[in-house]
Order: sequence, then C-alpha cells, then structure tokens
Amino acid sequence: MRVNVDRVRGHIERIAGFTASPGEGATRMSYSPEYRAACEYVMAHAAGLGAEARLDAIGSVRLRLPSSDAAAPAVLVGSHLDSVPHGGDLDGVLGVVLGLEVMEVLVREGVRPARPLEVIAFVEEEGATFRCPLAGSQLLTGALPAEATGELRDESGRSLAEAARAFACDPARLADDRLRPESVRAMLEVHIEQGRVLESAGVPVGIVECIAGSENHRLRLEGRADHAGTTPMPLRRDALAAAAEVVLAAERLAGEPARPDTVATVGRLLCRPNAANVVPGAVELSLDVRDVHAERLDDAVATLAAAIEAIAERRGLRHQRERTARSEPVACAPVLVELLEETARHLGISHRRLASGALHDAAILTRITEAAMLFVPSVDGASHVPEERTEDADIEQGAEVLLGAVRTLLER
Repeated sequence: MRVNVDRVRGHIERIAGFTASPGEGATRMSYSPEYRAACEYVMAHAAGLGAEARLDAIGSVRLRLPSSDAAAPAVLVGSHLDSVPHGGDLDGVLGVVLGLEVMEVLVREGVRPARPLEVIAFVEEEGATFRCPLAGSQLLTGALPAEATGELRDESGRSLAEAARAFACDPARLADDRLRPESVRAMLEVHIEQGRVLESAGVPVGIVECIAGSENHRLRLEGRADHAGTTPMPLRRDALAAAAEVVLAAERLAGEPARPDTVATVGRLLCRPNAANVVPGAVELSLDVRDVHAERLDDAVATLAAAIEAIAERRGLRHQRERTARSEPVACAPVLVELLEETARHLGISHRRLASGALHDAAILTRITEAAMLFVPSVDGASHVPEERTEDADIEQGAEVLLGAVRTLLER
C-alpha cells in the first residue's frame, strides 16, 4: 500500500487552521490554545488508528503504535507543531503528519511491527516563546537538565514549567518520559528544505548528511538617551547606531570567502526608549551564528565577540552578552543515510545528499540514537513565512522513501 498524499494534505490544512493569525500565516506558539488544538487533532486521529496518544510531561505529543514486542527499542518519526509568528503551514508539521501517515498505512495493511513505532511532535522546537530552540528535544534527551524547565522564561517572566503545568502537563515527571539510548532504535525526521538547493537541481528528495551547529546570544548595548535636537553628534552614546554596526559586522563576517558555510543573523531588536525624537539609550538584540564545522563556528563567535567589544568601547557604551543556546554540528548516522539512499534507489526516486543549515530535533536525538533526515523541496526556498509551499508530488515521493525506510527499521 502506498501513502495517500490527499490524506496528508488534508491533515496539513486542518492543522493550518489552528493559528492565532488567520490569513497571515501560522502563529502557533507552544502551550497556546492553537498549539493545544493541533495536538488534540493529531492525538485524536492516532487514537482512531489504535495508537496510544498522549501529551508527555512537558507537552510534546507522543503517539505509539502497538507492536509484537512492546519492550523493544522504538523507531521514532516526527518533528514539531509549534511555529514562528506568521510562519508557514509545513515547517515541522509535515514531519509529524508524514509520521502519522506511515502509521496509518501500516494499520490499514494490518501490520503489527516487531518493534514499536512512535510518532513524536516535540514542544518548543522553534524557541519562539522561551528563546531556546529545540527546548523540547533537549529536555527529553537530557541535553538540558530538568532544572531548565524552571529557568527558561518567556517575555512575561513565566517559566516553561509554569506553562506546562497550565497546559495540564507535569514537568516533575520529566524523568519518566525521557528518551534513552536503550529505548530508541533510530530517529527519522522529514522536513521541508527551507532553501533552494533541491528545487534548483530538480530533485524531489534530499538526504541530509550533516546538520549545522548554532550558537545563540542575547546582546544588550547601553548608552545614554538624550534629546535628538540638542545633543551634538560627537557627544552621543547612541545604542542603536552601535547595534547597526553589530548587524553589519555579522553580515561581513559571514560573507568572508574563508567562511563558506557560516551564516550570521540578527533577527530581533528592541530599542529603548523607541521614540522618534530621542537618541536611543539601550538596545537588546539577538545573534544567531551557524556553521557545519564546530571549529569554524567557535571562531566566528569569538570574532564577533571581539568586534562587539571594540564597537562598544569606541562608542563609550556598556555591553552585556549572554549565550542563550548552543547546538553542536552533527553528522547523521551513515547507516541511516545509506538506508534512505537504498530506499530511494529501489523506488526509482531521484535524490541527492546535502547539509542542513537549519537546526532540527534530529540533531539533538543523535545524543542517544542513530538519526537521519529527509528533505523535500521548498518552492522558491520560502520558509518561516506564509508563502511556504511544497508540491504534492514532492511530498508524496518523500513520504514513500520514509515509509520504505521505516518498514525496514521496524523489522531490524
């Protein structure tokens, strides 16, 4: 039996309706009413297939298909349901829905696998609420300690633990829901590419060899707020002008020929007092640096730190820099990369290997198990925007490769 792309598209469209910004993309923050609706939708569908469906201690969705050996290490398939503000309908959702589709195909075939299949949707993958990307998978694998649930806070000061409890979850039971090496056989994640490589090459399936590492910082620049009309330029301590220099320094560094795989982004900036006739006195900004090589990532962060210090000193500003997250570059498991390639070849589906510049939960899962990823093309490379789109034909071919690989893993 093959996957049903119409059924897949139907799930995607239903979940797309759970948004706080109708008509303006997906806004589905972790622990929000929209997130709850998405979780309940996929849990209800899985339960209808006979799977165990629940929210775990921190609000990740766990869907488990019965097997002939319930104690055997499980094959995990999944991604996430939370979004960035005004994001797209496929980011994360596609990986969860395709896991659900694989489960449905197996059930309709009457297959009782030799080991459990678990579809998982990790909470707070985007980090849009608690400023820690991949928080859910990090907590569930032990990459973040349980204490982090009380330390990670949103803009209102609410902790992740408080949000989880309000969501009817119990973070005190996190240890019971941890993913451990002895309980997981392998992890596969399907995702939209979020770039243009596959579309440009006319290839429907990408097999990820490695996932870039990332370091995130929160930077605060403090100068002095003064009257815009009465303060001469040489006497200003303009925090926003300094922030602009930081943005350009990051752009220059990532554009150097010696750093072909480095990217650096300032995507968030808060200016105070944020008035048209006042010299900005303080600015808080985010800094996101990524590379597929750990040593180059370290060097880029160190180089930018030195540039920030020099900018602040020259302008007479105080500055504070805090690292908020770190994810190491990781290689996908060669045995799984080869399995995905063999499956694609067997199905006659064109494919190619590539690296992922975006962070994904699969990278965190490499701490405890073999993990790999499949990409499907993003039309015009659009992602994290309402225009995010992938052709049904590409989704179908990616789903077929996933199904074939999962079948193999469930019997190994």
